[in-house]
Amino acid sequence: MQSKTSFFNMALFKKNISRTWIAGLLYFVLLLLMLPVFFVINTANINEDDWYTRLGYTMEMRLYDHMSSIPTTFMTIIVAIIVTGITFWYLFNRRDSYMMHAFPVSRKSLFFTGILSSLTVSLVPVLLVSVIMTIASAARGCSGLVCIWYWALIVAVSTLLFTAIAIFSLMITGQIVTGIIFYFIFNFLYLMMEIAFRLTASILIWGLSEAMNGIQYKIWTPVLYIPDKAKVLSNIVMDDNYTQVIHFDHSFMGGDVLAIYTVAAIVIILISYQLYRFKKLETVLDFIAVPFMKPVFSVGMSFFISMVAGAFVSGMVEALTPLSYDTKFGIAIISALILGVIIYFATQMLIEKTLRVFCAKKAFHCGIYSLAALAILLCMRLDVIGIENKVPALKDIEWAGIENDYTMVFTDEMEIEAFRQIHQNFITDKKELRNINYNFPDVDGKTFSIRYKLKNGNIVIRSYPVINTEASVVSSEYLAATQPILDFVNNPGRIKEHIIGNIWNNCEVKSMDFGIVIDVPETHDYYMEYTEFDELSTKEKKAKFKRVYDEFLKDVDAGKVFQQNFAGYDYQYDANQKTTLYNSFDFVIKNPDVLYFSDSDTFYDNDYGMTSEGTHEQSIYVDLNTDCTNTLKALKDEGFYSDEKDLITNYDFSRKYESYGYDSEAIDPEAIDAERAEYIFENPDGDLDPLEAVMN
Repeated sequence: MQSKTSFFNMALFKKNISRTWIAGLLYFVLLLLMLPVFFVINTANINEDDWYTRLGYTMEMRLYDHMSSIPTTFMTIIVAIIVTGITFWYLFNRRDSYMMHAFPVSRKSLFFTGILSSLTVSLVPVLLVSVIMTIASAARGCSGLVCIWYWALIVAVSTLLFTAIAIFSLMITGQIVTGIIFYFIFNFLYLMMEIAFRLTASILIWGLSEAMNGIQYKIWTPVLYIPDKAKVLSNIVMDDNYTQVIHFDHSFMGGDVLAIYTVAAIVIILISYQLYRFKKLETVLDFIAVPFMKPVFSVGMSFFISMVAGAFVSGMVEALTPLSYDTKFGIAIISALILGVIIYFATQMLIEKTLRVFCAKKAFHCGIYSLAALAILLCMRLDVIGIENKVPALKDIEWAGIENDYTMVFTDEMEIEAFRQIHQNFITDKKELRNINYNFPDVDGKTFSIRYKLKNGNIVIRSYPVINTEASVVSSEYLAATQPILDFVNNPGRIKEHIIGNIWNNCEVKSMDFGIVIDVPETHDYYMEYTEFDELSTKEKKAKFKRVYDEFLKDVDAGKVFQQNFAGYDYQYDANQKTTLYNSFDFVIKNPDVLYFSDSDTFYDNDYGMTSEGTHEQSIYVDLNTDCTNTLKALKDEGFYSDEKDLITNYDFSRKYESYGYDSEAIDPEAIDAERAEYIFENPDGDLDPLEAVMN
């Protein structure tokens, strides 16, 4: 019989393997299908006519592409809890628990033998499949086989970490179902806490309505962080026309991350062992078996759930009736405190397995929790940590961007500093700005967004509701805060650099289209016609396009196009439809020697315009208006249209074509306008569309 002080028991190890091997076998089959089988099938019939072969893909590229796409954590997180749960199943049945601990085997031996058997069942499939994958890849003539084993290393570290978290979860409870729930809670705990704060902030805190868009995976959420930071990286760069591979490189990311998680796994295992050493047998079937976890669970559940629920209650009330900033926060705080008390006692009932939890001691603890929750919520209201007023320091900013009608991203240090100062000026008098929609609910407006990409990789996002600066109710203070933003983005130089693009003054115009609406009276329909200039050579067409483009830049300099404001979209449409042309106008600019910097892609952190995978060209779509006299004259001179009748505004288009199914020649637009006015006067609350009423 083995000593009670042994770390390992062979008989127990074999018993554990006999109960969990089926899980390992299924895992092996799944990995076998995903790695070697899928790879061999995809590369079995490669020949010179294969599309990837024509592009220039080598077997090494195919291997790296394949291994970079294989999951590393999303399978191991499931396998770890299944194998570990089966191994330590005896802890959740009174009879089995007392029997196992009556054997002459120490808890130390039970614990570490259980870990070793769990890791064996979880890791052997990974090792076997990696060997088979290596052989299959070598047989297919692949080089770079080390990528297979780096993938295996990532999976091995992930398995060790998730096994450690699984054991910790199982040690703090006496119920297998609860242990599994705790396991997934712990794996996503940090992310759930961040989401709770961001949800609350998006509803309550001024400027943070887009807070949910700024989530970035942190090291505390390994199931998401490991695939993002530790992986086989394959970088295949194509030419602009995606017809040939022009560059290939690869790397192995995240070695330091794997080292950190390995140390973390060992620490968690040692903590779990201490919990097991002192775990009482009578805690079997208890919701929480470790005393110190009980208040942590009840307070954590009460605070985070009630905080989010309180914010939603406030948001629902605001959806029914406009609320001032203070009133909205007050409703949220009161709702959160009431719900927090309810949830606190509900979790106590769950932990104690009885409804009799209402006593002076529990009430005192609940009171302390409520005061602490109130203090935290008041700190949020008073912006103690300065979230609302935060504008990052210049030295910390990689780029700054704004999105309104168009998107602009600034990377020049002087532009970033100027933009910072404008942003700082805007939030100086936030008392008036926070309540702008409450004070003027009937004034048209919109929301614009600001983003800062920091050099440490974090993104700061702010979004602000604003109203039309041309409204009569606008105060001089409000105008002083908002107008500098519009002046900044409407600067012609910035429009050309950030809306047209960084190659605006050093490019060729690859193509250009101007659409003319062609009426088809017979079918009461229309279509858009474009002049192709097929009789011209490519050089002649590009020269023609360039002449129009140069005139278009004059209209940009004159402030006739791409101008932004804070009026709502409905207001803009009503105000501009008589001048904005329905005729479509777009062109493609290209510089084969300079990468096009995409402001919109960069703003959403795609980094498309800042890497070797970028493009050298971009399509520009323009809403021309009747004030774009230089562009329109050039389009006419160059033969894109021949008569002023070819131009049609949105207003005229809607009057002419919105009555599909009726004879357009039989409808007098002026008569329709008169009948519209008469109908609206007689039916101010009517639900029927005025035009429909006229036709009926």
